[in-house]
Amino acid sequence: MDWFKSSKKVLSLIVVIAFTLSLVIPVFVSSSSTAYAKSTPTLTYFVRLDPKVATSYNSYSSIAAYQILQKKLGVKLVFKHPPVGGETDQFNLMIASRQLTDIIEWNWIDNYPGGPVKAMLDKVIIRLNDYLPKHAPNLNKYLQQHPDIKKLIVTDDGDIYGFPVLRGNNPKIACVYYGPQIRNDWLKKLGLKEPETVDDWYKVLKAFVTKDPNGNGKKDERGFSILRNASNPRYAFDYSSFLVGAWGIKTDFFQVNGKVKYGPLEPQYKQFIATLQKWWKEGLIDPDILTMNQKVIKANVQNDVIGSWIGLLSGDMGFFLNLKKDIIATKFPVLKKGEYPLLGQAEFLFARISAAITTACKNIPLAMKVLDWGYSKEGYETFNFGVLGKSYIKKDGKIYYTDEILKNPQGLSPAEALAKYARASINGPFAQADEFYYQIQMKYPQQKDAVEKWGQVKNDRILPPLSFTDDEAKRLANIMNTVNTYYDEMFLRLMTGKATNVDAFVKTLKQMKINEAIKIYQQAYDRWKKRK
Repeated sequence: MDWFKSSKKVLSLIVVIAFTLSLVIPVFVSSSSTAYAKSTPTLTYFVRLDPKVATSYNSYSSIAAYQILQKKLGVKLVFKHPPVGGETDQFNLMIASRQLTDIIEWNWIDNYPGGPVKAMLDKVIIRLNDYLPKHAPNLNKYLQQHPDIKKLIVTDDGDIYGFPVLRGNNPKIACVYYGPQIRNDWLKKLGLKEPETVDDWYKVLKAFVTKDPNGNGKKDERGFSILRNASNPRYAFDYSSFLVGAWGIKTDFFQVNGKVKYGPLEPQYKQFIATLQKWWKEGLIDPDILTMNQKVIKANVQNDVIGSWIGLLSGDMGFFLNLKKDIIATKFPVLKKGEYPLLGQAEFLFARISAAITTACKNIPLAMKVLDWGYSKEGYETFNFGVLGKSYIKKDGKIYYTDEILKNPQGLSPAEALAKYARASINGPFAQADEFYYQIQMKYPQQKDAVEKWGQVKNDRILPPLSFTDDEAKRLANIMNTVNTYYDEMFLRLMTGKATNVDAFVKTLKQMKINEAIKIYQQAYDRWKKRK
């Protein structure tokens, strides 16, 4: 027993020491294993390990494009990948411990408290403006040629803090990739038309769950589900604008004619919630969205249990089309037939993520050169297409991905196969090529049709990436941390009918100072409009 107690004390001490060290020294999954001469300059690079890369490699250093970059520029890149699912914790740990890598690729707008301005004030990342003309001529030229993009990536003071992740050149195909999808064979079997209005959707979903469209003799069909972001239905509805957009509002912040608004405070919000409650009460919504188990939801689509959902163009729709499922996209629903949807899913060409250089970097010109390469002609081609003759070919002046990418013999999806050679399928600090979208994202006619349908929205009510002052950011974080926690819980209670009093919900939001948050958003939006 004494030995046990003694061993237990030692074990406890080891655990304490290990825990303490873990607070000081960030833990990463992997780093470069490529051999380099001792004299080769080295840069460390923090970036999440995308699952499409993880299918084949444990480090971005194995991607052919980065091997080309390193050889071309005579530099060694040591990637620091946080464990999947622990990205935010590892990022926070790195910032708190000041064990910064030379480069950090991150969403500085949404995922750093106070945004990029605060990150520079905290001396985590550096201002790039003075370095740009000499050490990043390609990005500098790009921004001069694209003032609309520059307006999105700078702060209100015109500071450039990172090399932006850009979604190509054509927003009609590059920024639309998430929306409503439905079983076309179920529609045909039940003699139904593709739903256009909110009422149409109700009738279709009702038929799905009552008329056995999967033909197994059981009432096991689920009408509607959420394939991505199921862990937070409120966010999923806001991100896609599905259903809620039919009333011209979002579940979060948006603007109308220059005035910032907040969904729950708008009168239309009650109608949106009432519709959700009706769908839930009548069993039209997949109950698994409450368990937040995306794997189960996806398996139920695969097993012909779910009839419609909101999901991704490639990762979801492409996956099911590969399985020969008869799926089509629908337009975003409206209230009256013939109306043009006010809101749908859409992003700006700037994906809100940037690769920034930190204050720990001892060779800023080299880091600038490395990141600038993605905006050069050679970097653009390599990051988008990979290796000539292996992952792509050129024919009659055009670029085509090879069969190794489009019909991978190892069974990888096109996006996974491309991830072995390039970064186009996993984003990154460069501009994605339109060819990537046409050949990888829109492999099937149904996907081309989806982009066409989802693109038929106005989307002029969506707020651009905003920049907050230090004081605004602190106050906003103080308010929204409380509001979001309460809102996420209440959204589920309202949707499932466990709570019905929307007025009381709104009253509590106001007590939590939501109107002050709207005012802060308004100030930031007014400054954004004045940006040059």
